[in-house]
Amino acid sequence: MERSAKQIWRMIGIIVMVLFGAGCATTEQVPDVRMSGFLGDYSQLHRGKRGQAEFTYHDPSADLSKYHKVILDPVQLWAANNKNSALSRLSREDQQLLVDYLYVALRDALQKDYVIVDEPGPYVMRVRCAITEARADSPVKDLLSTVTPAGLGISYAKRFLTGTHSGVGVVSVEGELLDSVTGQRLAAVVDRRAGTKSILGKPTRWGDVQDAFNFWARRMQTNLALLSVPKDQP
Repeated sequence: MERSAKQIWRMIGIIVMVLFGAGCATTEQVPDVRMSGFLGDYSQLHRGKRGQAEFTYHDPSADLSKYHKVILDPVQLWAANNKNSALSRLSREDQQLLVDYLYVALRDALQKDYVIVDEPGPYVMRVRCAITEARADSPVKDLLSTVTPAGLGISYAKRFLTGTHSGVGVVSVEGELLDSVTGQRLAAVVDRRAGTKSILGKPTRWGDVQDAFNFWARRMQTNLALLSVPKDQP
């Protein structure tokens, strides 16, 4: 009973932090995410509700409260047509920066509630994640379209037509949570985010993308806390 109370208070704290962060979000969800093929089977996913990933799934029969350890696979770069993908045209330094940053963001979020391990075992989850689209910020263009009336007008017109503002970073990810022994899919998401016209933070080339990674890591922690309440608890 004591442990359940701690779980509930931790969950409340996480939700408060996420809601507070959402009030000053520097990224936003954008439509038209494309399935890359990384997840293989997309038949279980459905469009998410407000505040969820664009496409999402979780196994209602899975009792996530039993899982206390997790394997975090290396983050991958993945695209449906690698030859034509903007990801393949990035420098090796940029590619490594992206996968490293997302991996660290996910690891830091997971290790707050789980033990990170390397080997499969009973009640050990496996997290698989891939970056399927990434476009860097254009800091000068972003700044000009933020601080001038004409720039803002053009930027919002572009957002109306394409879903994203001028000069902002865009990134898409796919991820799934598996039982490390059976391979049973416990949850999966496909989502896409882009920078807003917020002037918070210092404009950097990958700033919007990194902010999106941080957002996804926090939301993963929140969702796992919500889904990990023991089945026999009210």
